[in-house]
Amino acid sequence: MSLLLVGLHAGPVMLGWYCGWPWAVAGLLAVGIGIASGTLLPHSCLFGVATRSFPSEAREVILTIDDGPSADTDEMLRILASHRSRAVFFLIGDRAICRPDDVRRMVAAGHLIGNHTQTHPAYRYWSYPPWLQRRELDQCQRTLTSIIGLVPRLFRAPAGLRNPYCHLIAAEFSLEVVGWKARGFDGVNTPIEKIIATIRRQLSPGAIVLLHQGLPHSPEVLRRVLQMLDEDGWTTTLPESWLSPARASGIPPASC
Repeated sequence: MSLLLVGLHAGPVMLGWYCGWPWAVAGLLAVGIGIASGTLLPHSCLFGVATRSFPSEAREVILTIDDGPSADTDEMLRILASHRSRAVFFLIGDRAICRPDDVRRMVAAGHLIGNHTQTHPAYRYWSYPPWLQRRELDQCQRTLTSIIGLVPRLFRAPAGLRNPYCHLIAAEFSLEVVGWKARGFDGVNTPIEKIIATIRRQLSPGAIVLLHQGLPHSPEVLRRVLQMLDEDGWTTTLPESWLSPARASGIPPASC
């Protein structure tokens, strides 16, 4: 990754040195387009691979739920329990500080907790320099660790957008960057039937499914997705490699 960044910055300069300024300008434009596409396309692998699925031959998927904790946490947990399903909750640190009991209930119910940044700057995170990304991940990591006594091992960028520094910063915290294979755009005002149909088309063995909480329709979307999975013979699972987070030590308690 470091060599890629050096190449992106130095390539146009070297091109201009040997071939003249028109080629340097063309090189800079090409680099700009490449960086933009790598940053603004959630499934791009230009700057690193976000895990979208796990090898599996069974009809099983991984549920992930973003943007909590929120007022619907208890209902979301009851729905998951009624279907004997476990999920990964990617949590926003600022919300976790004010709803620590929700976070503890998630863990007590057997679900996993992931880092979704401290403030969730969804419209700006893709442009953040390294020091701002580091602050977002560090603060969220400390917040969640102080609440549950475990160090999160998973990270999802806001809106899934990753610039050239995202994977480097995540690696500093030993965080695995997680994307998704199936989504129905439930984070916006999409009809539930369309959400379900879109997710159904995208399912495959081991696929990571993206859902959200905190919106008026979030519990019903989760309920309908789990019903669809049951009807179509799918089960939910959590990868074995995600199930043994490290214990925390020396982290001060979070407070709202």
